[in-house]
Amino acid sequence: MGLKDFRIVYDNPWNIYYPGQTVNGIIIVVLDSTKKIRGISVKIKGVANTCWTTDKQDMDERGQYRDGTETVTAHEEYFETKYYLVGSASGGEIEIQSGEHKFPFQCVLPINLPSSFESDFGHVRYTVKATLDRPWKFDQEVKSPFTVVSPLDLNQEPRASEKVQEEMSKTFCCLCCGTPPLTVNYLLPVRGYVPGQSMPIKVNVENLSGVVVDTIKLLLCKIVTFRATTPTTDTKREEIVIAEVSKGPIEAGGIADYEQKLDIPPLPPSNLTNCGIIDLEYNLKVIACVSGWYHRNLTQNTLVFVGTVPLINYQTPTAPPAEDYSKLSEIGWTTSGIPVSSSDGPPSPNLYPNLPPPSYEESTNGARSLWERGESEHIFGLTNRFAPKYPVFNFAPIQ
Repeated sequence: MGLKDFRIVYDNPWNIYYPGQTVNGIIIVVLDSTKKIRGISVKIKGVANTCWTTDKQDMDERGQYRDGTETVTAHEEYFETKYYLVGSASGGEIEIQSGEHKFPFQCVLPINLPSSFESDFGHVRYTVKATLDRPWKFDQEVKSPFTVVSPLDLNQEPRASEKVQEEMSKTFCCLCCGTPPLTVNYLLPVRGYVPGQSMPIKVNVENLSGVVVDTIKLLLCKIVTFRATTPTTDTKREEIVIAEVSKGPIEAGGIADYEQKLDIPPLPPSNLTNCGIIDLEYNLKVIACVSGWYHRNLTQNTLVFVGTVPLINYQTPTAPPAEDYSKLSEIGWTTSGIPVSSSDGPPSPNLYPNLPPPSYEESTNGARSLWERGESEHIFGLTNRFAPKYPVFNFAPIQ
C-alpha cells in the first residue's frame, strides 16, 4: 500500500536526444493514501564506464609468484544535474495527498557528448533517476535511460566517399614447391554507410592454386577497444560480427565473379567521438576459407564508416511511413530530416533539403541491465533491460 506507480515519461516517443538539446519530461507519482516525505529529487547524468577481469601475477609472502585475477575499470563523467522538484533535503516533512501527481523536469545537454553505447565490457549511458526522499525510511527510486545520438555526417568525413578496391593473394606450399596464387579482388563503391543501407560488395576470385576454396565470407565487424585506468592501466579489444554473407565453393582452377550485399542494422556511429575510454570502428572482413587443416585462410580487413547522415551523392533514402512525420519535431528533426542541433551546433536548415528523415530502432547488439554497483535492486524501472536506439534510413532495394 502507499506508492502505486512511480515512473518517468519523456517528451518524445523514442526517448532520443542530440547533444545541445533539452531533455524534458515528467515524473509521475501515484499514491493510494497521503504520504509524508522530505521531497522529490531528480538526477540527470551521463557517464561512461569500462570493467573487466584480467589475469594477474602477484608475489606471496615467500617471494614466489602466484597467478590470480584482477578487476580493472575506468570512468568518465560528462555531466550531472540534480535538484528537488518539491521539498528539499534540509527542509521539514511535507504531505502529498493520494492520487496522481506530475512533476516536470528538464536538463540542457552539453554540446560535446558521445553517443549512447552498450556492451559487455563498457557503456556510455544517460539516465534520469527520481528519488522519493522519505524520513526515517528507505528512499524509493525510479530510473529510466534515454539515448543520445552524436551526429556523424558522412558528407563531412573525407574518407567516407572513397572507392575501395582491394586485392589479396596467397600461395600454398606443396611437397616440392609453391602453388600458383589464389587471388581475391573486392570492390566497394564508397566507404561510408548508414543503418538501413546495404553495402554492395563486388567480388572476383581467381583460384589458380590446387586448393579448393570452401567459401568466401564477407563480414561486417564492430571493433571496440576498451581502456581501464584503475587499479592499473589495461586495454581490451572486442570484435563482434554484425552481419555476414558467404558464397562457395570455388574449385581449384576456378573463377568466380559476383556481388553480395551486407545490410547495415541499427548501430552506434563510428568513433564514439568525445569518449576517452571506448573506441569504436567498423571493418569489412573478407575471408577466403580454404580446405585442408594445414592451409591457412586468406584474410583482409578494410575500414568502413557507419554514420547518422548518409552520403548525399551516393544513394538517396526514401521517406519513412507517413505516420512517423508527425513525431519528427518531438525529437529534434526538421521535416527535411536534419537534426536541429549537433555536436557543432545547429546546422543550416538548407544543408540537405531533400533528405527524408530516419526512423529509430534498437541496437542489434542486445540490451543490458541498468543496475549499477552500489544501487538497490528494488529501484522502479530496473526490471527492463535497455538497448539504445539509432537512426535508420529507408532505402529502396538495390536492383
